[in-house]
Amino acid sequence: MCGISGKFSFNRAPSDDLGESMAACMSHRGPDDKGIYANGPVVLSHRRLSILDLSRTGSQPMANEDSTVHIVFNGEIYNYRELRNRLGGHTFRSETDTEVLLHLYEDMGIECLSLLRGMFAFAIWDERKERLFLARDRLGQKPLFYHNDESGFTFGSTIKAILQDEAIEAKPDLPAIRSYLTYQYVPAPHTGFERVRSLEPAEYAIVTEDGMQRDTYWSLTFRQQSSASPDRLADRLRDELREATRLRMRSDVPLGVFLSGGIDSTIVTALMDEVSETEVNTYSIGFDEYDELEYARTVAEKFDTTHTEYTVTPDAMEVFPEIVEHYEMPFGDPSAVPTYYVSQVASEDITVALTGDAGDENFAGYDRYTYDWLTQQVSQIPDPIRTVGQRVLNHLSELGIGFTDRGASLLENADGDTVERYAPYICHMLGEEALELWSGPPQNDELMYLRQAFDKADGPTRMDQVMQVDIHTYLPNDLLTKADRASMAHSLELRSPFLDHKTVEFASRIPAKYKWRYGNKKWLLKKAFGDIIPDSILHRSKQGFSVPVNEWFRNDLRELARENLDRLGDREPFDKAPLSAKLQAHLDGADYGFQLWDLVLLEQWYERFVDE
Repeated sequence: MCGISGKFSFNRAPSDDLGESMAACMSHRGPDDKGIYANGPVVLSHRRLSILDLSRTGSQPMANEDSTVHIVFNGEIYNYRELRNRLGGHTFRSETDTEVLLHLYEDMGIECLSLLRGMFAFAIWDERKERLFLARDRLGQKPLFYHNDESGFTFGSTIKAILQDEAIEAKPDLPAIRSYLTYQYVPAPHTGFERVRSLEPAEYAIVTEDGMQRDTYWSLTFRQQSSASPDRLADRLRDELREATRLRMRSDVPLGVFLSGGIDSTIVTALMDEVSETEVNTYSIGFDEYDELEYARTVAEKFDTTHTEYTVTPDAMEVFPEIVEHYEMPFGDPSAVPTYYVSQVASEDITVALTGDAGDENFAGYDRYTYDWLTQQVSQIPDPIRTVGQRVLNHLSELGIGFTDRGASLLENADGDTVERYAPYICHMLGEEALELWSGPPQNDELMYLRQAFDKADGPTRMDQVMQVDIHTYLPNDLLTKADRASMAHSLELRSPFLDHKTVEFASRIPAKYKWRYGNKKWLLKKAFGDIIPDSILHRSKQGFSVPVNEWFRNDLRELARENLDRLGDREPFDKAPLSAKLQAHLDGADYGFQLWDLVLLEQWYERFVDE
């Protein structure tokens, strides 16, 4: 795992100092080594976190035999040994996947991307063709940002690396900030900074003096549904995940696993225990107000792991500045805090940790999939009956009958179109709720990003389509961003077998009726591994990294929220009065904790990246 950056200048050669300053601000992504290549119009910089071939032969930037092609690479190619065996006529100087990729590019050009099984972001400077070739992995696990104008093309694993270029100014992108209020993240390719963009998952770019060309080299389809029996699918799924786990255990440094006590991380722990010749290290996180650690302990005891736990308290909110510093873009998912801390704890023992990320998107594990299904059923009820039902449920809710809230929401959501029905389950602020805080550039359609994803979804059922939308939006922009930044803040590499593109492709062919079966989420996944998952884990409800933000903002963090919202209210295009009103409504009993979190983090982002 590494940090990469560089510049291709179109008018004058970039200085070596630029490469040095870029490398310096990425030290957390690669504390083990640093390298700079500067020649003619190009400078490349690299920071290395040594995972494979710990010797200096793996240093980057790395060149081919005649030094006409140079690469900086971030990530892991898990099938590099198999690919190396296919390469003939090359002299290898290292045992790294980077050198395999370099020679694959020499032999195949852009087509080399089709053979890569892993997570990656890289840049290759080809002196013979005078072009820069960049690419990002299929699911978007590794970041790659860029700034492109008439003077040159600047790129980096971090935005701070790009901002080392004195020609680039850190200005807020207001339409992107407005989208952040809706989604709690900035939808790619935007970043929150004007003219700084992200290469999207499964994209590559060719940059020459004539400009930049982008294209997609892989796409996920749900059209090809399998007709195999559930038993056969379960057996194949178990084989797929076992192989994906085995490949992700290739490492020359210690490994472990993040264990939440949920089904996905339990499966990964079980497969690691099956593959590993040594005891597995497991790491878990909890809160004083909410604690899942007992479930993680159950799994750790079953597989006899070396288990480590950590409890987060509101005092840990001193980590806010660290979160803002490492995430760089406005990012409002509160589970970044436990992910940050479990990464910190694990990094004291290991350099690589496996996770269960993407199990929910692949196998219909979120409660919102059930709610969306119910909403679709409710939408079939005639309008007059829904209207009367909604009034009755709203009245009962006002009387304090709690179960009616969900029913009223289902009736209300059923009024929208297919995208509007799903949006309340994935978005933080919609419609008037966001507009009352915002007097900036208007949006024609705040759900355009979701609409575009639904338009591309080709699944045969609604359940397929919402999973496909999440894989293309929520997964890379939220979950994988969270995982990469939190782990790399502590020089820790995360790997998930559920993110193996062959596993994802296999999952896309499993009919939705075998994933979500009569309300039973992840039915086929449970069937495939039911013999090794403890019953208390197999039948428990999903929790995830549930951060008690509502309680925190009513108690320990109330003054922090008040101070940050007051400062945010002084900025254009925000309004202080509705910001203060939202906090007061929360203190009076409404649950606005997640929205307050978004707003507090946004103010701290402004202070760190715009004011400074």
